[in-house]
Amino acid sequence: MALVAEPGNNRLAAILLFVITVIVVYMLCFHWFIIRQIDYGNEISELSEQLGRYQRVAQQKVVYESLLQDLLERRPDQSLFLEGEDFNEAAAEMSERLGQMINTQAEDTCQIVSRQPVRPRVQERFQKVTVNVRMRCGIEDFRKIMYSLETSVPMVIADEITLIKPRARRRANRDATNQPAALDIRFNMSGYLGRGGES
Repeated sequence: MALVAEPGNNRLAAILLFVITVIVVYMLCFHWFIIRQIDYGNEISELSEQLGRYQRVAQQKVVYESLLQDLLERRPDQSLFLEGEDFNEAAAEMSERLGQMINTQAEDTCQIVSRQPVRPRVQERFQKVTVNVRMRCGIEDFRKIMYSLETSVPMVIADEITLIKPRARRRANRDATNQPAALDIRFNMSGYLGRGGES
């Protein structure tokens, strides 16, 4: 007795064979291509995202340039610092500068008695240079010298100012002199080295 395949079974077998053939062809011919396209799509997406970030940064260039300029303008002005290479040179520079101001802006009665450099006890970001000064000078001359000292460059700060009025002297005929006596003045003048300086 011969077996005869039913028509429905033949159709199902043909469909299954066709599906298997399509899968095999897909795996052999098209799978790698589709995977490659997916990878390309991911790379394009990443590159597009990076390009977007770069474009946003480029658009903010003007803002960043403005911020940079503002920082540069706020940077400490080098002209405000003393020009000496170390503490001793800077102290000598300030002392010489004070002497020049006295010679050009004060009367002959205004004189420096002593100048003593004083090293700072506390370390700061910029090395502080201080000179302790004692001088005899009239109050008006001293006021002009202090104004010139603190408003010119490099920057010098005067502090711990002490004014001592000497006892009035009388002439031989016991008449009080009409000329104001020079004051005994003591103060500190300080500046900073821009590069930190050597101790």
